[in-house]
Amino acid sequence: MRIFLLTILLLCTFTSAAQQSKMLDSLLKAAKSDSGIQLVQTLNEISWEYKNSNADSALVYGKKALNVAKSIQGQKAIAASYNSIATSFEAMSKLDSALAYHKKGLEIKTQINDTLGVADTYNNLGIIYDTKGQYNEALESYFDALRIYEVHANEFNKVPMVFVNIGIVYKKQKEYLKVLEYYKKALKIYKDNKYFIGESITTGNLGSVLLNLKKYEESIAYSLRAERLYDSLGYSRYVPYMRVNIAIAKDSLKQYKAAEKDYLISIAAFVKDKNLYELSNAKVSLAHNYIVNQNYNEAKRQLKEAIAITRDNKFKEIEIKALKQLADVDAITGDYKNAFTYLKQYATQKDSVFETEKTKAIFELETKYETEKKEKEILSQRADIAEQDLVLNKKNSYILGLSALAVVLSLLGYLLFNQQKLKNRQLQKEGELKDAILKIETQSKLQEQRLRISRDLHDNIGAQLTFIISSLDNLKYGFKLPEKLGEKLKNISVFTTTTIYELRDTIWAMNKNEISFEDLQVRISNYIDKANLAAQNINFSFTVDAHIDSDLSFTSVKGMNIYRIIQEAINNTLKYANASEIDVEFRQINNELKISITDDGKGFDKSTITLGNGLQNMKKRAQDINGNLEIDSISEKGTTITLRL
Repeated sequence: MRIFLLTILLLCTFTSAAQQSKMLDSLLKAAKSDSGIQLVQTLNEISWEYKNSNADSALVYGKKALNVAKSIQGQKAIAASYNSIATSFEAMSKLDSALAYHKKGLEIKTQINDTLGVADTYNNLGIIYDTKGQYNEALESYFDALRIYEVHANEFNKVPMVFVNIGIVYKKQKEYLKVLEYYKKALKIYKDNKYFIGESITTGNLGSVLLNLKKYEESIAYSLRAERLYDSLGYSRYVPYMRVNIAIAKDSLKQYKAAEKDYLISIAAFVKDKNLYELSNAKVSLAHNYIVNQNYNEAKRQLKEAIAITRDNKFKEIEIKALKQLADVDAITGDYKNAFTYLKQYATQKDSVFETEKTKAIFELETKYETEKKEKEILSQRADIAEQDLVLNKKNSYILGLSALAVVLSLLGYLLFNQQKLKNRQLQKEGELKDAILKIETQSKLQEQRLRISRDLHDNIGAQLTFIISSLDNLKYGFKLPEKLGEKLKNISVFTTTTIYELRDTIWAMNKNEISFEDLQVRISNYIDKANLAAQNINFSFTVDAHIDSDLSFTSVKGMNIYRIIQEAINNTLKYANASEIDVEFRQINNELKISITDDGKGFDKSTITLGNGLQNMKKRAQDINGNLEIDSISEKGTTITLRL
């Protein structure tokens, strides 16, 4: 007996019929107002909900999801929609169609590096190959899925799911001890993690394999327990699976009438659900019941109906059983010609599915998988040793580097001190300018005053600073100056140029009544582009949460302070951190705007380091706009500066 669609059972959330109806109503209502990616997700969820009760409706909504996904060109959404369509076809027992759509989804998931999605698809492919009797391909798919799941600790429920599926393949090979081995592995993981859904499914599978070990009473007990669980969880679709198990056990215990009743109940349920695989399997089992009770005509009818279904859907292993029983019935009733014909067909089909080399290849797959696991463990140990050596080498390099850095810092200290004094004066002037702007805001002609001040800054101070730069360049190139004096003049010229840029930023803020989030975003992006040109060995990234309100705006003072904090944070990183990555990120959490500047530089120990003027000024700016500035740094790991508004 095959526990069909095991992956779907484990991936779906078990709900009662009433809850499922409420969920569908809610999803159908949401689909009327959703759009884009959200609409695709809603349509796929509707398809999943319908799959266990109405496979035709599941297919309709899966195709709707695919059309929307293609219109917005969302690759992940397209792959998810292919998966919904595939599982809808699988529920209808249209396995070739299901296989084709799963492969389409697998191609996309591989391209976008969705590793867990790839693993899920491998597992689903394994189920289809197994159902089609392609056991070698089934095990290859299962072991591919297992390799991915085992490196993801949070996917504990997926590993035992694949163990059960592998056990089902071994069951087809009549390797029942291997089946029990894999089932018990799965059951232990479910119990350790208190995952009751998986535990109940594995219990049902144990009921199935116990039939092959001729432990019929024990099999009935396991199957009844699983049947009650399925029924209580609202998944009555899977109750007839257990009922067939129970019927087979009763047949073996010579309770023929009771067994016949259970078979007929199951067949009616499989017809209703259009579950052709289990329908054909149940008909073959019922035919065996009729043969034992010498009802040969009814046995032939059930077997011929089963063969028609299996050939239309390529259920090879069930076709083989049906052919063998038909040959036996015809031999019993004296129709030796038909008996010989069916026996030849049986032998041909059996050889194609259970040939020795194929069985050998299946066991080789498991050996290959176990060998790969051991090799990975050895490589992991070697990597740990190499990493320890690398850490020691890095420590030695750091000691030499710090010694050289101390000498350089001593030489540059005086110049940096003077430069910091000039910056402090500049910050003081900016503070005075902020106070003046706040006073002007109370007057009726605020915008006019701002424009006048910005024009004065640009025409007077800007022009004077530009004149200073020009004069310095004339001195440098017009006269032969001592080297130290020339270097000093160069530093003054660079500082004056920087001051002009900062003056332009101030004028930009003053020219606006308010600064929109979009304006601020563009300004920061421009600054990062300039910084990237100046420091080409550093990778910059600037990320903005899509959930941030597009209508968000700031006062000019608030917007300017946010910009200055980000600017100062990046400048400090460029000067001191020796970083290779700088990430600027805007996120909105509830009503709070969170801005973080993160680097992977050398960091510092806050308990032993006195914060410099730059960091102190950043904190003061944050306080001025009622914000909170957090500085988190770990030596040799990096620094994160977070502004919360």
